[in-house]
Amino acid sequence: MKKSQLGFIVVAATMLLAGCSEPTVTATPVKNVDTVSVTSPDDIDVFCPTGICTFELSTTAPTKVTVTMHYDYTKLYTKIEGVSVVGEGAKDAKVVDEDQFTVELTKKNTPVKIEVIDFYRN
Repeated sequence: MKKSQLGFIVVAATMLLAGCSEPTVTATPVKNVDTVSVTSPDDIDVFCPTGICTFELSTTAPTKVTVTMHYDYTKLYTKIEGVSVVGEGAKDAKVVDEDQFTVELTKKNTPVKIEVIDFYRN
């Protein structure tokens, strides 16, 4: 094998490995959020004591995240009434149960504003 072919293979392998790294998701509180915890690239816990809150999400690569909503460390949301997604960096959010929803972050480094409302809010 020629050196140029070997060099091309090494460069291609390096590019493939770099492309396989996990995305990094960043969450930023905006309104009525006590704490946001990114537990993994696809799981986020949001603590909102009022039942109505707004936060931003962004990612380094497209990914689908599951967000779990909490009033505090002892009480989860009872029934998510609605989730609004504002921004071009995500697809519509889908409520999956009383306290969780999923959202696909589609554009890297593009903040998306999310508002969540619990039906039985304080």
